[in-house]
Amino acid sequence: MSSDSEVVHELLLGEQPFAIIAEAIRVLTVERLKFQRLRDVILEAIKDPPKPTDEQVTLFKNQFPLDGHVRIYLRLSRSLNSKLEALKMDLCQKLDENCGVRETVIFCALSIAQRKDSTCHG
Repeated sequence: MSSDSEVVHELLLGEQPFAIIAEAIRVLTVERLKFQRLRDVILEAIKDPPKPTDEQVTLFKNQFPLDGHVRIYLRLSRSLNSKLEALKMDLCQKLDENCGVRETVIFCALSIAQRKDSTCHG
């Protein structure tokens, strides 16, 4: 029954895009002082959609190709998946690129990972 109310995305990534996702999870974990997951990265991006800067777009495009042998899964409710789809369409327009779920997830993670400078204490 749960599969009717959830969508599972299987994403194949390269090592560098995977590292970007891991960094985004780390940044959110430090900010919130509570362990986070990929789903939390997406929730954060839905709540506060990334506004791509020229620097982020360049950095993102330098990650291409994004595909690889690292397999991850993203499980979302249908309503959250609809919001991710809207985010994906918006991102495609802003990047002037054809984006899939993988590209959207990685870009959202990149925008959060870049906040790391503001989370360093010391």
